[in-house]
Amino acid sequence: MNQQQYHPWLFRIALATAVATLPLMIMGGHVTTEGYGMAVDGWPSSDGQNMFTYPIFGLPTDKFFEHVHRLLGTLVGFLSIVLVIVAFKVEQQKWIRNICIAVLVCVIIQGILGGTRVTENSKALAMAHGLFGACVFTLMAFLTMVTGKRWIAIGNDPPALPAGYGRRLAITVPLVVLFQYFLGGFLRHFKIGLHPHMSFAFVVLIFVIIEFRSARKSGVKWLKRPAMGMLHIGIFQILLGIGAWMTTFGLPAAGIVAEIGSWQQSLFRTAHLITGILFLMTTTLYSIRVFRLHQLNKTNNIQSGQTLSATDSLPNAEGNA
Repeated sequence: MNQQQYHPWLFRIALATAVATLPLMIMGGHVTTEGYGMAVDGWPSSDGQNMFTYPIFGLPTDKFFEHVHRLLGTLVGFLSIVLVIVAFKVEQQKWIRNICIAVLVCVIIQGILGGTRVTENSKALAMAHGLFGACVFTLMAFLTMVTGKRWIAIGNDPPALPAGYGRRLAITVPLVVLFQYFLGGFLRHFKIGLHPHMSFAFVVLIFVIIEFRSARKSGVKWLKRPAMGMLHIGIFQILLGIGAWMTTFGLPAAGIVAEIGSWQQSLFRTAHLITGILFLMTTTLYSIRVFRLHQLNKTNNIQSGQTLSATDSLPNAEGNA
C-alpha cells in the first residue's frame, strides 16, 4: 500500500476552499438574521439579470448582502472544481480524491438548496440550507486536516492510547452538538424551541468538559490542543447565546431593553450561528483524530506481533527452532 505523501498545493487549495467558505457563511448568516433571504428575485438569475453582471454598488442593503452571498458561493464552487483537478493531478490516495469529489458534490447540492429556497420561498429549505452548510464546511475542514503535514507525520510515529480510549465519547459529542445545532435552526427559522435549545446547551457543555478531561489525561498533544480549543469555543458559544437572548428578549431586572433590529442583536445572533458551525467542526475533527490514533495503534500492534512471531521462529543458539 502506498504511503500518503504531502502535496503542498493540494493542502493550500483545500485550505483556501475552507477559508473562502467562512465569509460565505458569515454573509449567509447575516442574510438570515436580517431576513434578507428573499431580497433578490429569482435564481440563478438575480432580479432577471445575469448574476455576474448584476450591479453590486448602489443596491439597497438587503439586495447587496444577498447578492454578495451568491457571488461568494460561486467563488467556493470554483475553488472546489480546482480542488478536484489538483487532487487528480497529484494525489495517489483514492480516498482523498474521493473526499475532494464529495466536497464538490456537496457544494453543488448546497447551491441548489440555496437557490431552491429562493424560488420556493421555503423556510424549511432555508433551515436545511443552513444545516447542510455546516456539514459541508466540516467536510472541508476534514479534508484540510488530512492533507496537512501533521496528519501524515503522526502516522509515522503515533502516540499510544489506552485500549478503547474515548471512542464512544468521540462518537457521541459531535452528534450531541449537531442535535443542538438542529434545535438552534428551528429557533432561528421557525421561532420555536427556545427553552429546549437553551437547556440542551449545558448538556453539550458537560459532554465537552468530560471529553476535555479525557484528552488531558491522555497526555497526547495532538488531542489535548484541539480539546482545549473545543472547550473554549463551547464556553464562548454559550456566552454568545446569552448575548443573543438578552438582545432579543431583554433583561428588565438589569435594565437591558431589547431593541428589535439593533446592530447588537444582529451581531450576537450571527456570531452565535458561526461559532456553532465552528463548534461542530472542532468536535468532529477531534473525534476523527481519536479514531485515527486507534487505527494507527492497532496497525502497529499487528505489525509488532508479526515481527515477534517471525523472531520466535528463528533458530536459537543450539540450532533449535
